[in-house]
Amino acid sequence: MDELFNKFVLETQKPPVMEVREWARVQQKSQKPLLNLSQAAPLSPPPDNLLKFLSEQALLPENHLYGDVLGDIPLREEIVNLWEQEYGCSICINNVAITSGCNQAFCAAISTIASAGDSILVPVPWYFNHEMWLTIQGIDIKPIPCDLNMLPDIEVAEKLLDKKTKAIVMVTPNNPTGVEYPSKLIKKFSNFAKDNNIKLVIDETYMNFGNKQSNVLYKGKWSDHLIQLYSFSKVYRLTGHRVGLMVASKTFLDQVAKFLDTTTICPNRLAQKAAYFGLLNLREFMAKERLKINKLKNIFVKELIKNPNWSLLGIGGYFAYLGYKSNLDSISMAKKLLADQNILTIPGDMFFPKSKNLFKKERRSIRIAFANSTNEEIIDLFKRLKNFSMYT
Repeated sequence: MDELFNKFVLETQKPPVMEVREWARVQQKSQKPLLNLSQAAPLSPPPDNLLKFLSEQALLPENHLYGDVLGDIPLREEIVNLWEQEYGCSICINNVAITSGCNQAFCAAISTIASAGDSILVPVPWYFNHEMWLTIQGIDIKPIPCDLNMLPDIEVAEKLLDKKTKAIVMVTPNNPTGVEYPSKLIKKFSNFAKDNNIKLVIDETYMNFGNKQSNVLYKGKWSDHLIQLYSFSKVYRLTGHRVGLMVASKTFLDQVAKFLDTTTICPNRLAQKAAYFGLLNLREFMAKERLKINKLKNIFVKELIKNPNWSLLGIGGYFAYLGYKSNLDSISMAKKLLADQNILTIPGDMFFPKSKNLFKKERRSIRIAFANSTNEEIIDLFKRLKNFSMYT
């Protein structure tokens, strides 16, 4: 029956979040409540003023009609204003495309850059949805290893570059490690892309929860090589509405529009109104959310120090990325955590190449999405980890 399917789709891993949810669904009932630390999505609804605004907008006929392929003009204009403030750059509305989530922005960018048989450089561990789309497209993924600080090695990237390489992908703050790439490293990779006539695709979905060290992106000439992606989903709690954006050259977005027009035609109109409202009205809300997550991060680090069986490989944004001392593979480890302690996580294997012979040591890791937790849940997590034996 396999011959009835696209071979590249068959080669693509199952959606990891859905797979681990299935583990939890068939899990035998536990006396302990489930600690679901698998997905980095807000579990609370948007703030009340945004909900009220959305309810009003839902009554307007215009919000139920097709809009511009690249997004509504007022939202794109506000992005231009914000980028001028945040990055000190001079962009215009023709440099901004609104997309149906940041995942669609990535898919649109890659589909515009590369074809089957081309190659893309991607640091590992990588965001699994990026790997999935590249695999579906038949694009060769060249993994760039990270150092002990979970920062990609630019010297290896230089060695991996060949005539088929079209781009390098970076995610900062990183998914899955949480690590925010420092400005110097971002600048090095930006120059690397520019000097080698390839694209730098930089996904900053979680930038509101970091220190935004990417201000260097727009220093000097950027339009020929830079493609910047962003999401409104996490910061305004709009995950189900699907709204993200891409900033790139007008020439590039003219081609991206072909992809967007043949997939969603236009971004969700209500989602765009919500994002626009957020940009104008939710800065204080954003600041509080960031402070809350930073406090959770501090509690996480403090509690982790007490547990010698786990090592902190990276933390920040929404994620903590942990290594462990057992030789148990990460999928078995994640299933054991669920069975023994009712803790649901994403195993490191899902962030690495399919071959088990690659990055053997590095893939012995798990991702914990801690940002939706409470202080009490973080403390409970480490109580359970203290009682957890990874060797039996």
